[in-house]
Amino acid sequence: MEIAPSSSRFKLYDQLQLLEFPDKYVVKPVDSPHEGFSVDRRDGNIKPLDDNTSSDNATRVSTIFGVGGTIRLLAGTYLLVITSREEAGTFLGFPIFRVTAMKFLPCNGNLRFATAQEKKDEAYFRTLLQALETTPGLYFSYETDLTVNLQRRCKLAVGWTSKPMWKQLV
Repeated sequence: MEIAPSSSRFKLYDQLQLLEFPDKYVVKPVDSPHEGFSVDRRDGNIKPLDDNTSSDNATRVSTIFGVGGTIRLLAGTYLLVITSREEAGTFLGFPIFRVTAMKFLPCNGNLRFATAQEKKDEAYFRTLLQALETTPGLYFSYETDLTVNLQRRCKLAVGWTSKPMWKQLV
């Protein structure tokens, strides 16, 4: 099976900088610091990064290895980031990584307006998220889609790997 060289394929950034501000989280690639996005800490709203975001006022700066997504609970949204990973092997020549640590970052400014029962429920769901943070067995690749088996991969149109996963019609 022929696979397009990585230079002509869509590739995710494999090292990101997480900047924590009082009002937002900023995620930007280490290789391309002018790209990225911000997540509002009050409501979880995601916006493309504007040019005037400086790391000077950040309360904390750390390196992350990916963003798993967001999850909405009762009182707010949480941003899932991969804080540690190790190479587990290869698939069709592409490196596969195992998540060794992840973290849910709260974006729930509305929690202060929640009722006592909603706060209790939110705390319970948060403990479930904390259990998920330490659950082993999540694997990913920056360069290939692990959810497509070899038979289906052979049937896909030439050039499908040049598009990001969310734009591929499967």
